[in-house]
Amino acid sequence: MSFPFDIASTIASQRRHLADELRPLDTSARIEMVTRTCIETGGCMILPDTSGGWGPLYAELHMMGLYHSGNSADEAITNWIKAAQRCTPIPPARVA
Repeated sequence: MSFPFDIASTIASQRRHLADELRPLDTSARIEMVTRTCIETGGCMILPDTSGGWGPLYAELHMMGLYHSGNSADEAITNWIKAAQRCTPIPPARVA
């Protein structure tokens, strides 16, 4: 199947744009924007259990094709931002 545009480059561009928007925000604004983006794009953010139960011990974030984790939601988002900024799109396969 052939697409009229390079999907990998488009997604990488969107990730970098989101990372640039997230970087200067404070923690609560970051969490709000990431939550909204996860809902809109089919991502997932799992927060650590703070009630002392058997829940997850760290935060996980899977959004726009990138996964990262951290000890808190802010750390997971910060790690996701770093990964998004250094992620290079895979060039499309060339068919001879």
